[in-house]
This record gives sequence, structure tokens and C-alpha cells, in this order.
Amino acid sequence: MDLLIGNRRYTGSKKALLNDIYESITPFYKSKAVFADLFAGTGAVSAFMLAKGFSVIINDNLRSNYVAYQAWFGKGNFNFKKLKKIVSQFNSLDGEKLERNYFSDTYGGKYFSMTDAKKIGYLRDQIEKIKLTMREKNILLTSLMYTTDKIANTVGHFEHFLSKNPIDKGVVLRLPKIEKFTENIEIYNTDANKLIREITCDVAYIDPPYNARQYINFYHVLENLITWERPTDFEGTSMKFKRDHLKSDYSKSKAPIVFKDLIDNLKAKLIVVSYNNTYSAKSSASNNKITETQLLDILSKKGKVVVKEIKHKSFNSGKTNFKNHKEILYICRTNI
Repeated sequence: MDLLIGNRRYTGSKKALLNDIYESITPFYKSKAVFADLFAGTGAVSAFMLAKGFSVIINDNLRSNYVAYQAWFGKGNFNFKKLKKIVSQFNSLDGEKLERNYFSDTYGGKYFSMTDAKKIGYLRDQIEKIKLTMREKNILLTSLMYTTDKIANTVGHFEHFLSKNPIDKGVVLRLPKIEKFTENIEIYNTDANKLIREITCDVAYIDPPYNARQYINFYHVLENLITWERPTDFEGTSMKFKRDHLKSDYSKSKAPIVFKDLIDNLKAKLIVVSYNNTYSAKSSASNNKITETQLLDILSKKGKVVVKEIKHKSFNSGKTNFKNHKEILYICRTNI
């Protein structure tokens, strides 16, 4: 079965809200417009808009997400039969018979069984050694990343591994289902506040981190797997590497300031901001960094704002139950 772009466990995923996001845009644009996805995460929103006929600018600061965008949407050549043969060979390998490696020494017995970790590490090394086009490499890396995420001994992210010992789940790769799009696609791996100074779009979709929980903390294992810089200096039992350069200001107290900077300098005719109404969670780390008043004040200076509330089940890593949880779309028709 083909791998689909939404086949990932991802905090804050908007997979369930795609139609709501699209419907907030259709009074102004139904297609044939430039859609900028500035904090794109899995890329599911961009894929949906491409299918609707929009050209897309897609961006995320994590390299692991960028590599996935290059797999799904990149322009390079790839040989699908060649990739199928490689994946078949990969899947036939017995992890128990492989030697220990960097990945298994780092994450084996924690986030993965030792057998699965040995195979993941071995396959990552092989992807570097095999003669591949850049698109083929990105496709295989994406396949490995999705599989790694699926079998991890976690609740859905890598803030910490579960206390129970990981069991062998099997490392079985699936190839992504690559769609052909005629619309223009630009792919970036940078800070959104820097990017908006260089681009112009019709619709800007903004889905920044909402609270103090950093995305690099959630996906550091996958980021390490993709960049393959193989650090050895880790923090605590969760095995996080040094990552200050990947931490978002939207998860800090300065979030209202950077959001204002983003909106003030954004060259877009329509702005759609996703945010939620979590302001009184039991854990202060789960509370939003930008208040509704601040959001409305900043956006209203850019143009006319309409607010759309959507009932939406929240993702959380523990047993916290957010009552009356809603995803809110702030739709701003700018004065540009």
C-alpha cells in the first residue's frame, strides 16, 4: 500500500480541518492563486491546496519536514522501479543479524527495540551509500522517517519514550504516492519571519506553534535521522541533542512580538491564521502564548477580520482533557 502524506503522527496536524481551511478561502479564491504555507508541518495542507489548483509556497524550519516536501513535491527525477527494488531489498533484511550502529547505540532499548534500531541505522547508512538522484534519496529518507515514526515506543512524539521496554515491531518501508502537479511549487527550509520578506502571495496560511512546547523537542529523533549529523552530546534520558537554533520564538514569551512582525511585513491579500482556545490548561506549558485580544489587535491593523470557530479534538501527550476545545481560524482580508 502506498504511503500518503498524512500517514504521520504529528502534533497540531490540520488533516481533519482541511475542508474548513479551504472553505475559509473560497469566498475569495477557489484556485489559480498563490498559497503560502509558512509553518507547514507535514505538508498536508499544501498538498490539499495543490489538488485544488493553487500554486504553493511551502516552508518549515525542521529539515526533516523539508526533506519530506522535496519527496512529495520536488522537481528532481526519480525511477520508481528502481526505488521499489531497493525498498524490497531493505524490507527483506533481518535486523537481528545486523551489527550495532550509531542509531541503535543511541536509541535502541529506548525509543525502539534494539533489533528495529539496528535496522533503521543500517538503512540510513545505506541510503547515503547507494547511487541515487537527490529526489530518490529524499523519497527513501521520507519512507524511512515515516516508518520510524510509526513504530516508535512513544505516545506519538519524542518528548520521551514509554517506560515499558520496546518490542520488535518490524521496519517495513512503503514508498510515497507521488502526485503530479502542474502548479508552481516553491519549497523552503527557513524561519518564516525571514521568508515573508522575500515572497509575495495571494493567501498566507499561518499555523505557528501555539504554546511553550517546542516542535524540535517532539521530533528530535527524526531530525537526527534525516540530517544524520550524528551528535553524541545529549540532554537527559530523552536523548535530545543541542538544538537552540531550531527552537521557535513562537513558543516563547516574545511570541506576540514575532507574530506582529510577521503580519506587519507579510505581503498577502488574504491571511488565515490557525490558533486554538487553550488558555487555562492544567500545565502552563500547554497554554497559548498569544492571546485572542493580541491576535485580533494585530490582524485588525492589517485589514478586516472574520473569526471562524471549529470544534476540534486536541492532541496532547498525556491524560489532559481540554474541555470545549476549539480550533479558531482568523480570516483577514488585508488592505493590500
